[in-house]
Parts: sequence; C-alpha cells; structure tokens
Amino acid sequence: MNGVVMRVLKLFFMVAIVFGSMSLVHAESTVTPIGDFKIDKYLGTWYEIAQLPNRFEKKCIAPITATYSIDPNNIDKVMVVNKCSRDGDGPSIADGIASFVESANVGKLEVTFLPKYLRWLPVGYGDYWVLYVDYEKIALVGSPDHDYLWILARSNNVDQESINSVITIAKNQGFETEKLIFNYESQHYESTPSAQ
Repeated sequence: MNGVVMRVLKLFFMVAIVFGSMSLVHAESTVTPIGDFKIDKYLGTWYEIAQLPNRFEKKCIAPITATYSIDPNNIDKVMVVNKCSRDGDGPSIADGIASFVESANVGKLEVTFLPKYLRWLPVGYGDYWVLYVDYEKIALVGSPDHDYLWILARSNNVDQESINSVITIAKNQGFETEKLIFNYESQHYESTPSAQ
C-alpha cells in the first residue's frame, strides 16, 4: 500500500512541477494585460463576438455569453457563467471561478471550470488576460501562449470599427487573427483593419 501512495505522491508532484514551470513561459510572452483594470465595471454580461477555435466551444452557436459577478463568499474571486446553445443538443452552461494572478487592478486572471470539489488541485486553470476593454462596449481577452483569444461586447451588435480596433491590438500582440471565428454574420475579419 505504501508503494501505491508513494507513486501517487510522485505523480502529483511531477504534475505540479510541470504546470508550475509552464508559468515561466509566460514571462517571455508578447501578450500584455491591461493595467488600471476595474473589475466592478467589467462585471455583467458580455456577448462573444469572435474567438480563436478551441475545443470547448466546438459545438457552440450564437448567442454565446459570459456573465461575471463577485463571489459573495470571497470578494477576491469572480464567478463566471458561460452559456451557449449547442448545435442539436440544447443549451450548455459552464460555471467557473476566476482569480487575480497579480493585483486586482491588473487584467491578469486565471479561471477554472473544474467542479468545486476539484478546484484545490494545481491543475485545470487557464489564463484569462484582459488585453483591452471599453467597459461599455467591447473587450479583448487572450492567453499569453496565443492559443486563446476572444472578442467580447456588451451587445451582439457591435460596430465593425470597434472590432477592427481590437483585431489590430490582438495582431500587434502576436495573435493569428485571420483564424478568428465570428458568431454573427454582420461582423467579420478584415485582413487589413483600419488603424485608429
């Protein structure tokens, strides 16, 4: 029995070391979260306008929303509720929790959608960096490894000029913006968005 316990502990520590060392990669990233972040203005519902392809949204169809609120049990945490319609499967809801990696005024968070009883594990967290935000209109969220990128807006009918502006920001931070998938036909990727 002791051999099994030792193997489990070794595996646990190896996983912790691997995931811990992954954060070192972020130090060299060209992705920059915003400073002067105001979580109280960010709270509420955002519509996903576009995203880089990812496995957990593969079957989602618009409208796709993310709603943020302060956790009443821990004011340092942000509750996340992601909703979408699943193609042929009805609605999908994912409940998660986000926490600040640095101070609350830096748009650098990590989020998990693991069940509550597994959230103590040092795995299952993803980077959620706010790269740009106009609290009343549009936000750009990404990960430092450039694997994830979302354009969010307060309504599902944001103007193309605002979309072009955040696409330029994303492109300047090294994201492959030509791979963005848009959720609404009226919005799209422009290969040479106008600079502001």
